[in-house]
Amino acid sequence: MDFFSANPLLVRQPKRFFVDESEYHCFDGHGRQLAHVREEGLDTGKRIARHLAASYGVSANRRVVVHDGRGPRLTIEKQWSWMTATTTVQWPDGRPVGSIEQDVAFFKAGFGLLDPWKRPLGSIKGDFFARDFRINDPGGHEVARVDRRVPDLGELLTSADSYALHHRYPTLPEPLRTMVVASAIAIDLVLLEGR
Repeated sequence: MDFFSANPLLVRQPKRFFVDESEYHCFDGHGRQLAHVREEGLDTGKRIARHLAASYGVSANRRVVVHDGRGPRLTIEKQWSWMTATTTVQWPDGRPVGSIEQDVAFFKAGFGLLDPWKRPLGSIKGDFFARDFRINDPGGHEVARVDRRVPDLGELLTSADSYALHHRYPTLPEPLRTMVVASAIAIDLVLLEGR
């Protein structure tokens, strides 16, 4: 079992106070840690600029790297442009896997999944409360689901969130398979991280 094939894949943020650095721990359904996701390249100057920007309601760009027992596996980078975010997903050698484009929709969270050439791979449709997300293929068939878990007491007192990714099919074609797995992290990076 690895990060890409775990079903469910549980993604949890550590419970911390006053830390604005993206970090996630990924587990299988039995609680075994499969991967560690951490923001890289965040020096003191960037931390100060991020805190100043957040005080004015401006969200910062973020770049996280997924590491497992074999080393780095994916890079996920969120960038903002005029009220929406584009999240790019890359292999460790820099080759693009695809991108996750935030949809501008009222009362619901939504994203488009695109391959490296900006061709549609599918979509992510969230509910009104941004708790349940359906991941669909280009034909509109559900291939996976991401559920934001009900927070425990420690998560209520901090900004930590937990997610569960459930695959409906054991194998999906690439790059959709990798984009589905990256979605469990990208949803939090765009909608909640740093807010």
